[in-house]
Amino acid sequence: MLWEAILLGIIIGWLIKGRIKNLNNIELKGWPLIICATAIQAFLLIDFNYLSGYLSLYYRYLYIFSFMLLLLFVLMQKRQAGIIIIGFGILLNLIVITANQGKMPVDTIRLPETVVTELSSGEMSPFHNTADDTTSFRLLGDWIPVWYKKNRLLSIGDILLAVGVIIYIPANMKLKYKPKH
Repeated sequence: MLWEAILLGIIIGWLIKGRIKNLNNIELKGWPLIICATAIQAFLLIDFNYLSGYLSLYYRYLYIFSFMLLLLFVLMQKRQAGIIIIGFGILLNLIVITANQGKMPVDTIRLPETVVTELSSGEMSPFHNTADDTTSFRLLGDWIPVWYKKNRLLSIGDILLAVGVIIYIPANMKLKYKPKH
């Protein structure tokens, strides 16, 4: 959903006569935190899919830590509407993941039985599990269907994050930057 939000943000930016080169002028304080968080999640996926889960005992902690890095990054930025909404999205996802032992709960009602079986067995993802009666903050889990992508569900946090990106990019494409001397 993030890539779609970035693309839509750029399209909206062009439609409102923004300039993509203005995005070069954004000062992202602490940007290595994004790289770190992404690298942690990518490494966990590689370990899960290709390295027999050697780090499986630490997945939950590392996954939660990656979200904390993202939240820290957001807190370091200038207060703009898009950044604030992105921060709320990350915070909601962090809350539900932390409350559910480091995994995003997925409401399986809208999924085919084969997907539910894989998800329940833990073979599909190190970051997700099926929601049930013991799930905390179930409403914040993945339950919102994506109309253009089969078997894909989003959380409220995912949607807020995407909306924040869609607001942030055009706003910064439209900003006039003064040259630095």
